[in-house]
Amino acid sequence: MTTQRSGSSKKEFIVRTVVFILFLALNLWFILIHEPWRDEIHAWLMAKYMSPVEMIEFSSYEGHPLLWHFMLMPFAKLGAPVWTMHVISYITVAASAYLMLFKTKMNYIVQSVIVLFVPFIFIYSSVARNYCLILLLTMIIAVMYDDRYKHPFLYSIPIALMVFTHGCAWGLVAGLTVTFHIYELYRVITGKVRKADSKVIQTTAGLAVIAISSITAVMTIYSSRSVGYFSGGDGKTDITILSMVLIMVMAIVITILMKGKIWRETVVLVMAYAFMIVIYKISYSSVILQRLLLIQVFLLLFVICIRQDDNKKINVAALTVYFLSFLVSGAVFDTFEAVRWDVTGHYSSAEEMADYINRNLPDEDMILVDAGIYAQTMVPYTDKKLYDINYKEYITDSLYCMDDTDAIYAAIFDIPKHPEYKGRYLVLRYRIENSPFDEIYRTSDSYTGEEFTLFFIK
Repeated sequence: MTTQRSGSSKKEFIVRTVVFILFLALNLWFILIHEPWRDEIHAWLMAKYMSPVEMIEFSSYEGHPLLWHFMLMPFAKLGAPVWTMHVISYITVAASAYLMLFKTKMNYIVQSVIVLFVPFIFIYSSVARNYCLILLLTMIIAVMYDDRYKHPFLYSIPIALMVFTHGCAWGLVAGLTVTFHIYELYRVITGKVRKADSKVIQTTAGLAVIAISSITAVMTIYSSRSVGYFSGGDGKTDITILSMVLIMVMAIVITILMKGKIWRETVVLVMAYAFMIVIYKISYSSVILQRLLLIQVFLLLFVICIRQDDNKKINVAALTVYFLSFLVSGAVFDTFEAVRWDVTGHYSSAEEMADYINRNLPDEDMILVDAGIYAQTMVPYTDKKLYDINYKEYITDSLYCMDDTDAIYAAIFDIPKHPEYKGRYLVLRYRIENSPFDEIYRTSDSYTGEEFTLFFIK
C-alpha cells in the first residue's frame, strides 16, 4: 500500500510539474504578443510621475484602491521599461498557479484543468492590472483556510490586503470576516466555545486590521472628489447578474444537500456576489472581461474550500457549476475575442502611432494631442512631449483629465486661432469631419477602439 501510494504521489507530482511548465510557457507567449492599452499604461504613469500622497489624493478618480500602483511605483520611478509591469503580473499569476497546483487539496487532474484555463491563462497574466492580485490573495486564503483557527492573525493579513485590490472584492472580504472573525468572537463572548486567550487576541487583532483597511479604502475612494461612475445597464450586465444569481442558488442547494456543513463557504460566496450585483446595478454597470472573471475567482475559492469534504458527488456538482459559469457569463467568448486581437491585430494602436512619430518626425519635440486619457498610451514609446490642447498642459502633468467630448471638439476647432500651434503636428483620437488639417497617417483598427490619426497644422 505504501509503495502504491508513493508511486501515485510521484505520478501526480510529475503531472503537476509538466502542467506548471506548460502554464509558464503559454503565458510567456501571451505576454510577448500583448500590446498594453490605456488602463495598463495609466497605472504605470501614475506610479512613475505621482508621489504616494498624490496617488492617494486622486484614488477617488481611479475607482479602486491602489495596491497595484504602489507595487509598480519603485520599478517605474527607477526608470524600468513599461513591460516590467507585465513581468510583475506574470510572476503574480505564476505564484497563484503554483499554490493552486501544489498546495490546494484537490484532485491533480482538476487542478491541471483549472490552471490551464482562464483566469490563470492569458487575461490576468498578460493584461497587467490589479486583478492579478485578487487571484493571488484568493489562492493564499484558500491555502490558509484549514489553518485559520490555528493562525487567525496570519489568516487575516491576505483578507486585509484584498480590501486594497478592487471594490468588487469587498463583498468577499465581508463574507470571510463575518463567517470567521465576527462569528468566532461572538461564540467566545456568548460562552458557546472556549478558546485560548492568545487565539482570541489574534482574532480580534485580525478583525481590527481588516476594519482599518476597509475604512481607509472607503474614505480614499468615495470622497467628495469622486468622479462617479455611470449607472444603468445593458443586456450583458443583466446576463452577468443572472449568472451570479444562478450560481448563488446552486450553492445554496449544495449546502442543503450537505446538511449545512458548508454554510460558511456559501455565505462568503453569496455576500461576494451580492456586493458585485449592487455595484453593477447602482455604481458601475460596465462589464469588462477582467471583472467578469472575478465571478470565477470567487467561485473557485468556494469550490476549493468545500472539497475538504469527502462527498465526491457534491464535489463534482460544484466543479460542474464552476465550469458552466464561464459559459453562462460569457467569459469564454470574451476571452477568445481578446486573444484573437492580441494574436492577429492590435489591442491598442498607440504604440503603432508612437513608432510612426519616432521614425518620421525626428525634429519634432512636441506633439499636440486631443485627450490625455487616451494619448497617455503613447507616452512610454516616444520621447516627444505630448501636449493636450484641451487641458493646456503636458499629459504627464495631467494624468487625471477626465474626457469631456464637447470640450475636446471645441478645442480641436479652436486650433486655427492659436498661431503658436501652426507648423506643428497633431494626434487625434476623436475623428472629425471636414478637418481643417492635413491628414498624414492613421493607425489600424484595435480591440479597444483606440485608433489615432496624425495631422499637420498648416
